[in-house]
Amino acid sequence: MKAITLAGGFSTRLRPLTLTKPKPLLTVLGKPLLEWIINMLKQANINEIIFSVRYLSHAIKSRFGSGIDYGVNIEYVEEDKPLGDAGPLKLISEKIGIDTTFIVVYGDVFCDIDLTRVVEFHRRKGGLATIVLTEVDDPSRYGIAVLDEDSRITKFIEKPRREEAPSKLANAGIYVFEPEVLKYIPEKTPSKLGKDVIPRLVKDGVVYGYVYRGIWGDIGVPEDYLKINIEVLKKYYPNGYIHSSAKIDDDVEIIHPVFIDRDVQVSKGSVIGPYCIIEGNVRIRGFTRIRESLIQVGTTIEYGTLVVKSIIGEKCHIGKWVRVDEGVVIGDEVVVADEVYIARRAKILPFKEVDESIHSEGKIIL
Repeated sequence: MKAITLAGGFSTRLRPLTLTKPKPLLTVLGKPLLEWIINMLKQANINEIIFSVRYLSHAIKSRFGSGIDYGVNIEYVEEDKPLGDAGPLKLISEKIGIDTTFIVVYGDVFCDIDLTRVVEFHRRKGGLATIVLTEVDDPSRYGIAVLDEDSRITKFIEKPRREEAPSKLANAGIYVFEPEVLKYIPEKTPSKLGKDVIPRLVKDGVVYGYVYRGIWGDIGVPEDYLKINIEVLKKYYPNGYIHSSAKIDDDVEIIHPVFIDRDVQVSKGSVIGPYCIIEGNVRIRGFTRIRESLIQVGTTIEYGTLVVKSIIGEKCHIGKWVRVDEGVVIGDEVVVADEVYIARRAKILPFKEVDESIHSEGKIIL
């Protein structure tokens, strides 16, 4: 069985983080989303993987190559123009061929589902398609399904108004398809599974829904991205994790759960946590306070700085006595001068030098 991972989108809602890397390379507990997906597929003995790529495809190819280092075989099909999330399946069928049951996984979804159970369910039901569904709080953001007593999908509405949603069972971005599903994909491009394909499958009564109730996250916006990191931390390391190579001064206070990766240094008087993800080679100087935040690889945070519920990108330098308020997102390789205040929900694009305070909530620094 082959798996197709859709990893070609621009991910504009995740900017500035996705200005320097494609969304599937964003990390959860220091590991790219695509690596989590590869491991999920391997656990189901699925070792043949096709990545559909476009935006910053070279970064994905450089990271994963042939897949040999991950114990899988990876092939790449590159879109020469945006094809939606259905069009790439047609392209892959033309270039590589699909003649058996196959799995499709969105490259921006975190999930720890047991795919062997999903495939068994699919074969037991005998339909052309199975969609993994998960319950959500806000159905207006997703494709929403209604099931009958046999788990057949009888209605599917793409992003209904919240008050008009017929259920809270959302498309989780994981499918099991028979090759016949390719005939339901329109020749015109781009095309969408939720808009152009699934409604036709529902009309023909050949699609089922597998309800999954475990940890799941659609990495759509920075708030979702931070949230899934924290949720995964709570599940996998409820008592926290500190890599053996990390250097934590004796009088540092760690409020677990936190995730502190390899070669991190945290200096005296600092307080870290709860719900912090500190990636590799980060330097945190003395008397710094960080909580409910994600600090990415290679960043330095100087003395006396406060970071609250924010994301700081790779290789940034945050000066002394800086205050980073809630919901801030800082792109890669940003330099923030000493004693700067950054207001709530501000966004700073990569490679900027910020030497004056940002007082306007939600301001974007270009």
